[in-house]
Amino acid sequence: MNTPHQSGLILPPGVKGSPAAKPGPDRFDREYGEVGQRSEMAQGDILDSEILQLEAIFAGMQERYGARAFNVEEFEREAKERVHSALGLAIDISWKKVVDGTGRVIEGVASPKIEIVGRVEKKTFDHDEKVFEVTHDIAGLGTQGVIKSDAARGGHPH
Repeated sequence: MNTPHQSGLILPPGVKGSPAAKPGPDRFDREYGEVGQRSEMAQGDILDSEILQLEAIFAGMQERYGARAFNVEEFEREAKERVHSALGLAIDISWKKVVDGTGRVIEGVASPKIEIVGRVEKKTFDHDEKVFEVTHDIAGLGTQGVIKSDAARGGHPH
């Protein structure tokens, strides 16, 4: 039933909205301006060199914040600003409880869980750079990587 206080377009049963319709901005879009390439990030479109830079950022922050009480909002703000300015990435931070060796939760102690949600910079992901970094062991994993793909096996991409 359509009442006067409802807003928006009501479609008949079985009719879907326009596929071109874009969802409205979410909290990440509002925080960073606009976050793109989210599905690509979910598929692992991040360079090994970017992972190394993230590790360096958070190693430095761990030194500064690790052994003392600190303001969570200050930590989150600094982490987001540093990752955004250094890499053009948007991150989300959630906090998980810390347990001791016996499995008991240590009260008042939490560990940050960092999730990369997308790219803020409007640049196309460089797949050739990814191939180079993996095959030249930029991450220092001890082996030169191999990328397996349908195209490399003579198959066709989607």
